[in-house]
Amino acid sequence: MALLQVTSPENAQGELAELYAQITQAFGGVPEGLQLFGVSPALLRGQWQNLQYFGQHPRISANFFALLRYLLSEEGHCAFCIGFNEALLLNAGFSKEDIAKARTTPAQGPLSTAENALLDYALKAIHAPHSVGEAEIASLHTQGWSDQDLFDAVAHGAQHQAIDILFETFRVAPFQAG
Repeated sequence: MALLQVTSPENAQGELAELYAQITQAFGGVPEGLQLFGVSPALLRGQWQNLQYFGQHPRISANFFALLRYLLSEEGHCAFCIGFNEALLLNAGFSKEDIAKARTTPAQGPLSTAENALLDYALKAIHAPHSVGEAEIASLHTQGWSDQDLFDAVAHGAQHQAIDILFETFRVAPFQAG
């Protein structure tokens, strides 16, 4: 249970109740991580809009974003996000072995060749921004990625690191699939 007092979906009112209803429609419930965001309804609204955008990205798969979040959460030891994103990946048909391989060699992960390259780039950019440059961008362009795709991938990963920090700071419970 989170250290801050969160509002359960049953007790939500006004804008928070409306946001929880949208989240419930999409996920079948409101995960504790999003209930934590409910402490600040304006930030929950923004987070929900981000999740909707990335979940329906015009060019990058939802599996890419789930794997990116999973790998970053493993590094940050965010139990909720590890469990949540692993469940998404397993439900999408990836094996635990596929996911483990991506942890050690992201460029050879279970995604398409182009998405594996983008994943590798995003992780490098997030870990050491000055280690990537024009050559990597040119290579990704030849694989069909646009500047917006590159920006979106790195932005999503960078934003997710902040979420991991929030979840760990306020002790969001590990995600339980089911």
